[in-house]
Amino acid sequence: MARPLLILVDGHALAYRAFFALRESGLRSSRGEPTYAVFGFAQILLTALAEYRPDYVAVAFDVGRTFRDDLYAEYKAGRAETPEEFYPQFERIKQLVQALSIPIYTAEGFEADDVIGSLARQATEQGVDTIILTGDTDTLQLVNEHVRVALANPYGGKTSTTLYDVEQVRKRYDGLEPAQLADLRGLKGDSSDNIPGVRGIGEKGAITLLKQFGSLDKLLDNIEAAPKRYQHLLREQADQARSSRHLATIVTDAPVQLDLAKCRLGVYDRAAVMALLQELEFGVSSNLIKKLPSVVQAATVATLPADLPTAPQGSVQLALFANESASPTMVSSVTSAQIVRDPQALAELVQRLRAAPGFAFDTECTSLQAVGSHLVGIALAIAPNDAYYVPVGHEEGEQLPLADVVAALGPLFADPNIPKFAHNAKFDAEVLAGVGIQVAGLAFDTMIAAAMLGKRQGLKDLAFYELKLPEPPTTIEDLIGRGSKQISFAAVPIEQAAPYAAADALHTLLLTETLRGQLTTDTALRDLYYRVELPLIDVLTDMELTGILLDHEYLRELGKRFAQRIAELTEQIYAKAGGPFNINSGQQLNEVLFERLGINPRDYGLSKLKSGGYSITAEVLEELSQLYPIAADILAYRQLTKLKSTYIDALPQLVNPRTGRIHTSYNQIGAATGRLSSNNPNLQNIPVRTEEGREIRRAFVAAPGHRFVAADYSQIELRVLAHISGDENLIAAFQQGLDIHAATASRLFGVAPDQVDKNQRRVAKTVVFGVIYGISAFGLAQRLGIERDLARQLIDNLFEQFPGIRRYIDQTLAFGRQHGYVQTLFGRRRVMEDLRASGARRAAAEREAINAPIQGTAADIMKMAMVYVHRALRERGLRTRLLLQVHDELIAEAPEEEVPAAAHLLREVMSNTYQLVVPLGVNLETGPNWEEMAAV
Repeated sequence: MARPLLILVDGHALAYRAFFALRESGLRSSRGEPTYAVFGFAQILLTALAEYRPDYVAVAFDVGRTFRDDLYAEYKAGRAETPEEFYPQFERIKQLVQALSIPIYTAEGFEADDVIGSLARQATEQGVDTIILTGDTDTLQLVNEHVRVALANPYGGKTSTTLYDVEQVRKRYDGLEPAQLADLRGLKGDSSDNIPGVRGIGEKGAITLLKQFGSLDKLLDNIEAAPKRYQHLLREQADQARSSRHLATIVTDAPVQLDLAKCRLGVYDRAAVMALLQELEFGVSSNLIKKLPSVVQAATVATLPADLPTAPQGSVQLALFANESASPTMVSSVTSAQIVRDPQALAELVQRLRAAPGFAFDTECTSLQAVGSHLVGIALAIAPNDAYYVPVGHEEGEQLPLADVVAALGPLFADPNIPKFAHNAKFDAEVLAGVGIQVAGLAFDTMIAAAMLGKRQGLKDLAFYELKLPEPPTTIEDLIGRGSKQISFAAVPIEQAAPYAAADALHTLLLTETLRGQLTTDTALRDLYYRVELPLIDVLTDMELTGILLDHEYLRELGKRFAQRIAELTEQIYAKAGGPFNINSGQQLNEVLFERLGINPRDYGLSKLKSGGYSITAEVLEELSQLYPIAADILAYRQLTKLKSTYIDALPQLVNPRTGRIHTSYNQIGAATGRLSSNNPNLQNIPVRTEEGREIRRAFVAAPGHRFVAADYSQIELRVLAHISGDENLIAAFQQGLDIHAATASRLFGVAPDQVDKNQRRVAKTVVFGVIYGISAFGLAQRLGIERDLARQLIDNLFEQFPGIRRYIDQTLAFGRQHGYVQTLFGRRRVMEDLRASGARRAAAEREAINAPIQGTAADIMKMAMVYVHRALRERGLRTRLLLQVHDELIAEAPEEEVPAAAHLLREVMSNTYQLVVPLGVNLETGPNWEEMAAV
């Protein structure tokens, strides 16, 4: 009969392991609280509980000074000071353990290892097997027939833990028994605990000696029989060896008493655990909740600290629901929704929607790409417990004809006087547009609001955290599966789809009121949301639905030319390498460069990867190319093959068969600075400075009878810098209409403006942009290829000539350290908690903090311009349409007869979008395709 199983958790060891393993992730809650160590600890603990399914579990923690400190004053000396961010996370870890009603064992004067060793012995005596969950190999000495050790692998191993039984210990230590491991440390020492051992004897030698003599005592009693090279060391350090072993030996009789009844797994208050996970913002997307042990018995005694936040009680009054009150728990686990599948039910729904003060909506479809996706169903929520699902595209089940649904709901969606709420409204609006339903009157988008408030944007996570749901919402994977077994949403039975979709709409409805209230606490952020981000959704929707034409024949010919050039480069590389090899193989490239050609990687500051070999980046190849022509060929090969696969080969596959156009998708919250990002395809990353990149742009063409009109903000980030910094010299240069880089070079190098040469202008431009991107003297020296002292002098000269820039940097960093964030001119925040850190993390944060307000303000102005241009085109009745936004540039497609009017409108609106202390310059171009553009 199988013995019961107890898991003993080494709390401190796992907490430290999680802290350092996940430190670089910087995981934080939306309030800025660091949570990465808590998440790592929870992941290790809950995964182990789910994997090993113990009957009992307990945690041991250290409690301060131990007997080992009294025996040896230098015990654990030399360890780095524990980072400040560890302590609050450690308190959260203890809260998690308490919330799970897992008993905590400690013993004054003893370490957690000693407590665990004592509890494991007692468990064995009570007929219970033990698994010790830890990150510390010291506990391997406790392994026996009934005790195993699970070492945590938080660094990306194939399994979450590695389980050691007696045989596994023998394999790891070349045949030693677990009972010999304390002797092993007595001989070899332990640098992590500052246990000296016998200096001069390493692990390999210590293992050899213990295999020969069996124990440290027998070895020291028979030193003359040991190899001669060890005899002197052993005689001189015998007492130190015994003392080291004593320090390394885990005590098994610490003053603790195992209480199996209190260790029973599954006896806890699940609601309390949910409240803590919500406070930490863990759970839905991390699968932690799915790993929670089943509740076998609710805890009868509260185990949480009194000050731990819990889910709010009672109801929440929602203004948009007239006088109805709504408790989040009422919609937390929707099990039913009113399914609309007959004409009468559809007519009643129309009446309800028309009488409501607004409604939330959500679409279910067959693809993650809105344009071209097939609508499966529409979910609508009017008030708590008043939600509907209208199926239109399921493979089976009774449904109304799509035309009837469009005819009934279309006028309601198109009515701008009926407020509508959505989560990622752009996607839903595009899906609905595909069936002929136009959305007007969008009053709130919870995804955009969450992003601006610094929260996670996923609807499931957001609802769970913000609405304090007792359980997380059902995920889409729960319905359609994952990987190769995933099915289309159209294949989901209507009865299962309805409550899932209705929950999304209901949660969106409730989140609207919650987030709307939070936005009101920050006037600037609220204004930015309602004046820019919310109306921008309509702009982006129209742009994505419009799409852009592609010249297929030109692209085919370009592909042939690229393929020919790639083949030529391949032969050149083979010739210089002395034979063919796989150019795309890092391993083979290492062999060619550093073995065949004899390049010394140390000459270029390269260090070996853990997997062996060296990372050969574009920067490395550029440096190598100065002496080795093959490196330049490899770099060109890489660039061409990437452009060919990313654009030339991929673009034709992305053309929508219905529209004949490419429809990129813009993410207005994808970049931390507030900039738009583009994907599928990413049209913002096509290189503009290379001939190959420009050739690809040539493939994007205006429709017959139309031309592109492009408007580009000139040096907008420098103009924003002039405004924010208030630097008089910078402002004067812009107001006088000077070449800003030449004017900067004139001051930087002390020459007349008309005497500035091209190189001086280039250097000045690099210095200015480098500084506003937080570059160091070392980085500038590398970029310009000059000595670091000269780079430092250039930066100092810049600050001397433009003191406002230095002042801006100092004030921005001071503000960021004080508040934990920096912000744009319009109040968009970027959380920068690492400004309070140290070392490399702080340096990286400072670079980002210096640039974020500038780049973010420029992004805000561009978004405003898009809203104003889109509105002006409609108001003036023009047929010109915005197609693309690429960094500081807007591209429109205008009928040929409208080109002058469209160009005038773009310049007029963009120039006057916002009044900085310097004018906003706008450059205009027009042409038949994206590359062949001429200035207007």
